[in-house]
Amino acid sequence: MDPRKFSEAVLQDLLAADAVLPEQFWTSENGTTHLSGERALMWAVFADGIQTYRRNAHATSAENQVQFLEAEHWLLSCDWGWPFSFVNLCEAFGFDPAGVRRALLMWKKNRRQAMRRQRFRPVILAA
Repeated sequence: MDPRKFSEAVLQDLLAADAVLPEQFWTSENGTTHLSGERALMWAVFADGIQTYRRNAHATSAENQVQFLEAEHWLLSCDWGWPFSFVNLCEAFGFDPAGVRRALLMWKKNRRQAMRRQRFRPVILAA
């Protein structure tokens, strides 16, 4: 499989899934999972950062808004010096950092628009 298509498929699954496990993506030729502890930790940090961003994108509580702002700062940062920075983790897994950012920002925009379009109609009780 073309590595670019594989990376795109993995990224799409990550952005759409509620729970993501490394075993879903990296298997060896014989079908067994082969991840180093460091790589598994890197994946856990990457997935948690994206899930925190998505879970708190439209938060109303102060605590959740702080979590969102921290995740957004991590996502938008271009820090190449920290091993668990967003850009370094994207590079480690073969993702384009700008593409992941675009996808998440588009998701946030579309989600906000969908939330605005919701109309709550009162239940009409028949007499």
